[in-house]
Amino acid sequence: MTFFNLHIQNQTNIIKDGLYGLLLGDAVGRSFEFKSPHQIPPFHQIDMTVFPANFRQTYPDVPIGTWTDDGSQTLALLHSLTQNNCIDIRDFAGRLCNWLYEGQYTPDGIVFDCGIQTSHALNRIRY
Repeated sequence: MTFFNLHIQNQTNIIKDGLYGLLLGDAVGRSFEFKSPHQIPPFHQIDMTVFPANFRQTYPDVPIGTWTDDGSQTLALLHSLTQNNCIDIRDFAGRLCNWLYEGQYTPDGIVFDCGIQTSHALNRIRY
């Protein structure tokens, strides 16, 4: 393998590892969204599947391992960038609409949260 090919392979691995880390971190953090610091359990009690007995998760009905709107929007951006080799605002906006209205870029096709401003902006784009 040439130096160039090895360099490209290493860069690809770094990007994949970063994306996996982002999605896994987002999935772990989903249960703790919108909590004040005193409501969040100590670090050693934070897990994807096990919570302290009295902890009330955010989105308790969402399946374990599901990332949030942040992860989905990141995937939409990455897809747009890889398809266009640049930032194409119209393409990215269309992919965000596909996420919100069709469930693309989610693990199960279900959108369970969207920020108020994001929702307003995408509603204006859609219509």
